[in-house]
Formats: sequence, C-alpha cells, structure tokens
Amino acid sequence: MQTATHGRLAWALARYALLALFSFSLTAIGPMAPALRAEFGLSYTLAGLHQTAFALGMVTMGLAGGPLMERLGLARSMWGGMLVMLAGEAALSLAPSVAFTLGGILLASLGATLSMSAVQASLAAEPAGRRGRMILEANMTASAAAMLVPLVLLAGDRVGLGWRVVGPAAGLAFLAVAGFGLRFTPPDQGSLHRGKAREPSAETPSPACGRSGEAPSPAAASGAPRRLGPGYARMWLVLLVGVAVEWALGFWAMSYLLQKPGATPALASAAVAGLGLAAVLARFAASRLGHILAEGRMLALSFALAAAGFPLYWLAPSPFTAAAGLFVAGFGAANLYPLGFSLAVSRAPHALARASALIPVASGSAIGLAPFLLGRLSDEVGMKTALLAVPIGVALAFVLLAADRAALRKEASRA
Repeated sequence: MQTATHGRLAWALARYALLALFSFSLTAIGPMAPALRAEFGLSYTLAGLHQTAFALGMVTMGLAGGPLMERLGLARSMWGGMLVMLAGEAALSLAPSVAFTLGGILLASLGATLSMSAVQASLAAEPAGRRGRMILEANMTASAAAMLVPLVLLAGDRVGLGWRVVGPAAGLAFLAVAGFGLRFTPPDQGSLHRGKAREPSAETPSPACGRSGEAPSPAAASGAPRRLGPGYARMWLVLLVGVAVEWALGFWAMSYLLQKPGATPALASAAVAGLGLAAVLARFAASRLGHILAEGRMLALSFALAAAGFPLYWLAPSPFTAAAGLFVAGFGAANLYPLGFSLAVSRAPHALARASALIPVASGSAIGLAPFLLGRLSDEVGMKTALLAVPIGVALAFVLLAADRAALRKEASRA
C-alpha cells in the first residue's frame, strides 16, 4: 500500500514538473528579449516576434494535438513532446542568428504544447475526488516555475552563458524529472481511448477555483456538432482580451523597468520574479474565494486589480514603486485566463469538446499578437505610450462583460 501511494505521488509530481517546464519555456522569452535585442540588434518588433513564434506553435499543436495524442498515447506525448521541446531549446541556445532563434522557439513550442496537452488530459482522467485539487496544484507549480526564469538568466550572466543558459537549464531539469518520472509512468496512461470523454476543460472548468466540475453530457462526449452560441463567443472574446492584457504586462516588463532611472538588471529580474509570485498567490486566493464569489464577479475583480496596479507601474519614476505596481497588476491579470476559460466553456454545456478545442486558439492568438503588436507600436511611439494598450484592453473587457450581463438578463426575462 505504501509503495502504491509513493508511486502515485511520484507520478503526480512528474506531471506537475512537466507542466512547470512548459511554463518555464513559455515565460523565458519575455525576460530574454532585452538580451536578444542587444546581441542581434533587433527592434522591439522583431524581439516580440519570438513570442509570436511560440504562440504559433501553441495554436498549431492545439489544432493538431488531439489526433496526434490519440495516435501516440498520453505517455509518449508527454515525454516525447518534452524531448522535442528540448531540441528546440538547444537550437535556440546555439543560434547564430535571429532565424535560428525563431525556429528554435517554434520547435520548442510544438513539443512543449503537445506535452502540456497530454499532461492536462492525464490529470483530467484522475478520479473526481483528486482531479480538481491536482489541476490546481499543477497550475500553481507552473506559476512558480515562471519565477525561476529571471533567476536562471542572472545565473547565466554570472557563468558567461547569458540568455543561452535557458536551454541547458531546461535540459538538466528534464533529466531530473525523467530520472524518477519515467519509472512511475503507468502503462494505462498510454491510451486516450478509454478516457476520451474526460477532456481537461470539460472535467475541470475552473482550475483556478479548484472545482472539479461535472462530467460532460453524452452529447458533448460523443462529439456531436452543436452550436456554441453568442454567450460562448462573448466569453471567448473576453478570454482573448484578458490573455492579451496579461502578456502585454508581462512580456515587456523587464524591458520597460530597465528604462526607469536607477534600474539594474538584478532589480528588473527580481520584479519579473515577483510577477510569478503574484500569479501563485492570485491563483491560491481564487481557489479560496471560489466558494464565496461567483466566477463572473471574480473575473471583473481581476480586471479591476490589473487596472488599479497599472498606473503605478506606468507612471512611477522609481523602479521600486513601478515593481510594486507591476505586482498588483500581475496579481489581477493572473486569473484572467483560468476564470475566462471556465466561464467560456460553461456557456456551451452541450458542446464542451468543441468549446474546449477553441480555447487554445484564443489564448495562443493573444500570446502571439499582444507582445508583437506592442513591440511594433513601441518602435513607433516608444514603449511608455504603447503600454496604454493595457488600460484600453481592460476597458474593452468591461464593455464585453457588461454586454454579456445585459444579454443574460434579457435571456432570463424571456424564459
């Protein structure tokens, strides 16, 4: 019995660690941007294009990953996808030009997204009593991994590798995880067919809130085409805007803080690490408040917190004060994706599979477009002016939420 418990714990930790490696790879691009610009003489636009490359991989694998996972099985998708990610990270670390950095990031994204999708599917297949808690723990682990990125980059500067340390760091971490994780990977994780009805988003609509959700309806599980409806479309747009706001804040944070008088790379790195801490704390808080506040109210509150912290981050001349504003804004922005995700799929209860499949298209598009367009705008008008896109995005989100609320009231009055 004790051996079986130990094996379940090791297998859970291995999956958490794989999701953390995905988060590390995704988050590393923004803090690397200043060094990439300096080494290759890039504009903000070309630097932002690196995040677009990762997002392109996310969207591509989001569309193709389902059939691929069914063919390979969950275990091969998890570990094999991570090996592909490491190949991309190696190409990135050895890149002699920007073409190789972009290609390496794209390859890393394809593999990392496949691995992440398989991990989420595996977690969703857990018994209902553990599923919600495990997905919450996995997301908190992923947020914690984001905190390590600036620290790893600082270590890279110390040993003379600079930003190229990211690939070796990810490789060493993977070897450590594989050292115990492969041993405890259960053979039944290699098939998707038995658990096909248990999709991650259908079973666990709100990882941030720690709710286990309900099993999908037979219609949803069978994959029968159903109309998603205008309610889903509205929340899909809210999610897209929310992710864009989050990444507009986070991707260029180090570059913007380094422009403040008296700022140092160490201070900017600490502020970006604090952004990861804000995400961990925010998701933990959401898991506690989920039993008290409705998700819609928590989502509006999250947007409000992001808006409240932004002026301090944007206007403060002191890098310390700006870092405090970034922490508050990041605390609010951290839950925009999980809450928006949950509300979106809840609007399409009879088409959960289709609703879930379109979520990575929204998040990947936002992750790809927001940093790139903000970088393009920064080249034209400067980063401080370009960052006004953040409050504009928040305002747009509130308009969408208000329209959604009015539509729901109208539908209720007709019923």
